[in-house]
Amino acid sequence: MTVPQSTYDVVIVGAGIVGSALAYFLSTSKDGKKVVLIDRSFGPLKGSTGYAPGFVGQYNESNVLTQLAIDTVKEYTKIPDGIDIVGGLEIATTQEGVNKLKTRCAKAQEAGLVAKMISSEEAVNLAPNLVKGGNEAVLHFPGDGAANQIGITAFYQKEAQANGAQIFQADVSQISQADGRVQGVMTSSGFVGAKTVVLATGVWTPGLCKLDIPIPVVPVGHPYMYSEPHEPNPHKAPFVRWPEHRVYARDHGTFYGLGSYNHESTAQEPKDSAHGDWIGQFDSALNHALQFIPEKTGFVPVKRYNGIFAMTPDNMPLVGSISSTTGLYMAAAVWITHAAGSAKFLTRLMNAETVDENTKKALDPARFRGQDIVELRQESLDGYNSIYKTQENVCIM
Repeated sequence: MTVPQSTYDVVIVGAGIVGSALAYFLSTSKDGKKVVLIDRSFGPLKGSTGYAPGFVGQYNESNVLTQLAIDTVKEYTKIPDGIDIVGGLEIATTQEGVNKLKTRCAKAQEAGLVAKMISSEEAVNLAPNLVKGGNEAVLHFPGDGAANQIGITAFYQKEAQANGAQIFQADVSQISQADGRVQGVMTSSGFVGAKTVVLATGVWTPGLCKLDIPIPVVPVGHPYMYSEPHEPNPHKAPFVRWPEHRVYARDHGTFYGLGSYNHESTAQEPKDSAHGDWIGQFDSALNHALQFIPEKTGFVPVKRYNGIFAMTPDNMPLVGSISSTTGLYMAAAVWITHAAGSAKFLTRLMNAETVDENTKKALDPARFRGQDIVELRQESLDGYNSIYKTQENVCIM
């Protein structure tokens, strides 16, 4: 890693997918900003980016998140092997679930996305190793995909460096501020000065924030497991969700993956990585999830892990400026589904370009000003089990 110079125009703390995308987009700006991307580890990735299943479902009841996801897919498709447009399936097993899927289908079409209701038989044909027959109905999003988030992150870092940005491996312990203005960051290798600092630190964001506003980014534990290896299938299957049961699955190519939100939400502070300690209740949640996979698939778990990710009270990311500290910005709790779109939005904001005011307001990191942080943290935890509900401002992974 290159030892950084003493000062930069922009320091980005956190080299996950959103921080790396931001470094790339800023490096293409015409004003020639000197940008440095700092992280404690560039290989392997230790944040949530390195552990996420990589689903990219574009439709969300939040218009803001839907547009960010659409923008994200446009960017990912520009990257070699960045995303497989395999489609996504949402399966209903009850009549109530069917009604909800029909509503989602109609609203997704209104948003300009391709969406259609299909039969259980059609779903089995699309994903025979992940979907059982006999379901009430299925919603199909042909334009959704599965992202290669590690490859995307590496691509953005490489391109940012080619455009003159630097990367530097170090621990950041403090954001330096004076007279209401950011001064730079203190790292394990010394002080790095900058007029602008961006926190893209994911689950570690609360530990670096000494602000006059609550930043209710709550790390939560989440179980996922891999199957034994299998021969790649001739056709890549869509990823699959069972919203009523809080279960989802993906064919990763040479193995299957299965995850669940069907358990009590648990706050879990990350240590050196977003790989958390195993929690006992995860076993029953994943065992329950296995019942949705066809027996013929032979899904034999060989690896189970707790991938920590960030929740917020309204399930919206925090992307924008910190108004009380000039030069300080944030891109926190951003999912892979919205990473590139969020980075592009923040780049325009930092370059003083015109941005959509509704998006700016919805993502404003200061939107919780004046609220009690304890209550906000509880709201974040309460939203974990509601990730698949179809209501305004709920984020779908």
